[in-house]
Amino acid sequence: MNNFTPFRGQSGRPLFALLLMILLGGLTTTSLQAQETPYKVPFAVFLEGECAEVGGNWQILRDTLASQDSFVVIAPGFKSMQTPPEDVPANRVRFRLNVLQSDDFHVWGRVRSAGPDEDSYWVRINEGEWVQWSNRLRFQNEWHWREVAGSPFPAPAGPMIIDFAFREPNTRLDKIYVSSMRASPTGLGGPAINCDEETDCTRFPEACRSAAWIEAECGNLSSDIKYTVNTSASNGGFLKTSQPSNLNVPSPTDDRAKVNFEVNLTEGGEYFLYFLMNAQNVGANSFWVKVDDSDWIDFSYEIGGADLKTTGFEWRMVNKSGDSTSFNLSAGMHTITVAKRESDTQLDKIYLGRNAAKPSGFGKFSLNCVSNALTPTRPPLDEGSEVAVYPNPAGNFVTFTLKNPTAGTVTAAVYDFSGRKLVQQQYGKTTGQLQGQLSVADLPAGLYRLVLATEAGVISRTFIKQ
Repeated sequence: MNNFTPFRGQSGRPLFALLLMILLGGLTTTSLQAQETPYKVPFAVFLEGECAEVGGNWQILRDTLASQDSFVVIAPGFKSMQTPPEDVPANRVRFRLNVLQSDDFHVWGRVRSAGPDEDSYWVRINEGEWVQWSNRLRFQNEWHWREVAGSPFPAPAGPMIIDFAFREPNTRLDKIYVSSMRASPTGLGGPAINCDEETDCTRFPEACRSAAWIEAECGNLSSDIKYTVNTSASNGGFLKTSQPSNLNVPSPTDDRAKVNFEVNLTEGGEYFLYFLMNAQNVGANSFWVKVDDSDWIDFSYEIGGADLKTTGFEWRMVNKSGDSTSFNLSAGMHTITVAKRESDTQLDKIYLGRNAAKPSGFGKFSLNCVSNALTPTRPPLDEGSEVAVYPNPAGNFVTFTLKNPTAGTVTAAVYDFSGRKLVQQQYGKTTGQLQGQLSVADLPAGLYRLVLATEAGVISRTFIKQ
């Protein structure tokens, strides 16, 4: 007796019969329902070698041709050709980051090698199997980008660890690039995310005012505004409006050429809106813009009234007819809507903040394709304040000490690098020194910020959760 039951399609016919009917023209393929693949936002970050966790057997050396004039290299006398070296921190350079969605990630290194006996590493992702990377690292003893052997690597959402261990001596590592897109970076690459504590208010006072940094490609994309991969752009790409142009005020019922961005502001007040955009020429240099339910702004002018034009991607203030424009916004949720006006106008990034000064470079780096990272809203603590965070890396608890003359309530909070507040606790400070402890046992391994807020101001420190 034959107990085989053929797999059947939705029509009830055996699958092989369905396939045969398709081949013979008896059934159109439109009757087979395809499952849609969920949209995944692009992801791309640069990380500096000298700002990683550099093991004790490695050196940080200077080179004016390297990004930030520095690179990492194993110290003389170390070599491990046949197998990876002993798996201890001293033997590796470790990069940590957080990825927002599971995906296949391409890993590139900016490397330099002088000869065939000094052009390889051992590399692994998330403490998996080591991969021997020895293909095409050498190129005329010059800095260049090469994709790591075995790339792309599948990884789940959450913390990602990338380890480089020595194999041959004198192979130099400047920087790495991690991206969900297979596109090679060029030159020095973009700004790295792992060197500056961008919410450390003692070093970056302007970051302590309420602000949102928004990657354009992470909005709700529409059919007439397309994503373009470009490793020279922030987060590895930008948006571009398609043909034809639409010089008329957008229709409230037509969403094909609109992108919406949701922001959650921590304080109310006067806000300024900037776009990092490429307005190549008159005819490809404008958007329609509005905030919440305000009137549409014809954003096609420089401040002063001249036609808007940039040389490549540059920051421009959103304005009405050339007049400096601000928005009076309350604390809470707001929507920025960008619509097509002229085709081929390109948008890379958005800044909405209390600071009227024009941003520079890529602005503050934000892994905000899920939620916008908002910085604290109080001024920086005075320079006489001393903060220690330990142990670092932390286990189930992280402890801090705060020394300054200010008494009162201290709020301690732990944030991830997408700006989400994960842990918070309040303390009463009556003396010159406060010691507190927060439980981080439920947090996954990764990089976090501890933010201490008092009536006098805020200060933050970065720590690692093991």
